[in-house]
Amino acid sequence: MSENIFIINSYMWFHSFYSSRLPANGETVTGTGYRPSGGGKGANQAFAAAYEGARVELVGRVGNDEPGRVCCKECRETGVKTSYLQLDQEAGTGCGCILRDDSGGNAIVIYPGAGDRFCIEDLEAAEEYVRTCRVGGFQFEVNVDAVFQAIRRTSEWGVETFVDPAPATPIPDQVYPCITYIKPNEHEAAVLTGIQVTDRESATRAGRWLLEKGVQRAAIITLGGQGCMVVAREQERFYPALPVEVEDATCAGDSFAGGFMAALAEGKTLEEAVHRATVLAALTVSRTGSMYNCFFDSREQYQALWKRYQNGLNESQFIN
Repeated sequence: MSENIFIINSYMWFHSFYSSRLPANGETVTGTGYRPSGGGKGANQAFAAAYEGARVELVGRVGNDEPGRVCCKECRETGVKTSYLQLDQEAGTGCGCILRDDSGGNAIVIYPGAGDRFCIEDLEAAEEYVRTCRVGGFQFEVNVDAVFQAIRRTSEWGVETFVDPAPATPIPDQVYPCITYIKPNEHEAAVLTGIQVTDRESATRAGRWLLEKGVQRAAIITLGGQGCMVVAREQERFYPALPVEVEDATCAGDSFAGGFMAALAEGKTLEEAVHRATVLAALTVSRTGSMYNCFFDSREQYQALWKRYQNGLNESQFIN
């Protein structure tokens, strides 16, 4: 079975500002720190999947500028392949602003830049590789109309599709049956379904709505530090998060997605993929920094978290 993955790229240069709390509308607060770094849902998920041992290709665009070259360098150093990542000559790499507070909360604004020039022809240029993949990953940080086309084309080629629907935007009805797995958080699930997701019961209803729209195998509704509700064709189950001290929650969903796809590429079951994703997300929130520098010196900590999680599984602590 192929362990290949492809992920539609999104990469931006972020300016992160730290403060004791997030400002209210119209309010100015004094910060406690600042750090520039690269990132984006597509690249972050690719880094996470590569950390888990998958062969990952990024498909899409960055600008032919210094942030774009940094993206390629980070990919080389983390083992993510860029054979189908174009350096766009007409648009710069996107950028973003992240506000973080002491409790682990965050607010983010992004400008996609070259990512908004992603088109279906970019995917078609990678067709030979894409057809070898077990799963393809999609998010909505780049040209979303082209992403919808790419989801449909990937499904036509017989490859499973994993969709992280962020930033939240309505999905056309004809796209849902082409989605194998979808992973919205509470806010994204509410935008997609019209159901206000506040707990397991409302998350389950949102998951059922997504399956009724045509999602093939499972809707995974993430509930922040609580865990996730998995609504599949054959079962509905809540998976609690692995309790850790939160240092930075910004990339938890991206690491969950990357770990989940890597497990699928290995041929793991849905339940096994959720376990892997849960542990990787716990590792991410317990560290600070960008996804590029978050993981790759963390094997000892990762193994310790896995041991804790597996002990909890044996004692039925982490499945309800």
